[in-house]
Amino acid sequence: MCKQIGRMPEKGDTAMSEYQREQEKARLRQERRERRAERRMARKLRQQAMSELDKTALAGAQRQIQDTLDAEREAFLEREPYERVVDEEFVGYRNGYGEPRQVHLGCGSVTVEMPRVAESVEPFRSGLLAPYQRTSPKVLETLPQLYLHGISTGDFEAALECLLGVGAALSASTIVRLKEKWYEEYVIWSNEPLASHYVYIWADGIYLKVGHNKEKLALLVVMGVDCDGRKRILLMVPGLRESYEQWLEVLRRLHDRGVIWIGLAIADGIPGFWRALGEVYPDVRRQRCWVHKRCNILDKMGKKDHGLAKQDLSKIYNAETREEAVTWIVYFADTWRRYPMAVKCLLESQDELLTYFDFPREHWQHLKTTNPLESVFSPVRSRLCRAKRILRHWSALGLVYQLLQVRQTRLHRIRAPHLAAAVVAGAKYRDGKEVRPA
Repeated sequence: MCKQIGRMPEKGDTAMSEYQREQEKARLRQERRERRAERRMARKLRQQAMSELDKTALAGAQRQIQDTLDAEREAFLEREPYERVVDEEFVGYRNGYGEPRQVHLGCGSVTVEMPRVAESVEPFRSGLLAPYQRTSPKVLETLPQLYLHGISTGDFEAALECLLGVGAALSASTIVRLKEKWYEEYVIWSNEPLASHYVYIWADGIYLKVGHNKEKLALLVVMGVDCDGRKRILLMVPGLRESYEQWLEVLRRLHDRGVIWIGLAIADGIPGFWRALGEVYPDVRRQRCWVHKRCNILDKMGKKDHGLAKQDLSKIYNAETREEAVTWIVYFADTWRRYPMAVKCLLESQDELLTYFDFPREHWQHLKTTNPLESVFSPVRSRLCRAKRILRHWSALGLVYQLLQVRQTRLHRIRAPHLAAAVVAGAKYRDGKEVRPA
């Protein structure tokens, strides 16, 4: 059988198909241009409408402010214009208006004239607009938040011009005064008395790049849980590194501010902290962070075995009883004995890794790691990455203090907060369950 051969495309047909494709592409390009032009026009109309709305709002605000200022002068003089008064009732003369003053509001800037009074016994002062006031309190309240959450000092004036207009009375010096105020608040907070008993504390450090120093500034932070189950930032002390001397100073300050009893301390493998803790609070129970310990163990093993090793470590982490956890530790040591350093890293901290079994099961989620404190550090690191470098030591302390205070307001209580008071009262627990005397 012979194969059926179709008609071969001629040269004219090929040229026509290419022409049609080019025409279709041109039509699609034209439609995209028209849609973009329509979107631009719609956006422009919305901006014009918003601009008219802002202008109307500012015009009304300007009239209202000016009318209020004039009404305050009328109330001060207690008479209508051109009304005659006797000498006993004389308060003063209307003296026109002062230089126009630009006032920055939340929706923009307006210009008003301050009424004046001459030959008065008591000076006339407006209750609406204080002397030399050029910015509304609402705008001043936004300054800390704008700087706190990412706008740098150098970009502050340019950023606010979009909102308040050119010539806004807000500059880098305003932020400098704000940072000085934050540092003063940090100093006051660092000396405030604390509660005498804390059920749990977490301790860790965060490093900042300050000034032109090669070494980073270390901020040693302690967070605690009070008898009501609330998490609080207790202390923040600057230092050069997380050494024994620095942590000893931190814990002594904690003791001097009134903390006399701590139930459990949670931290990673900081030798200086644990040594200092034994000197200042020798009776405090110790709990090592499982997340840091797991990373240390995996660093001593081959990468190809990390997956299986993580599963075996998770069995220890999720054990329901101390006996079960010890069983899985023995299993891990036997299974991975070809990595003696990893096994030693686990066994040498076995007791400190399992201390949480002697506390309420509802609290285990908070006690196994330093994540409660790391969650507080997260927004601090994010903000400092945008700042890149802080030039002054005191400025860094004030900024981090404010960030920690903002984050502290969002912290939740620990689970079953009523059990925190039970731990302080001396309740004993075994495998997370309370042991009652016979």
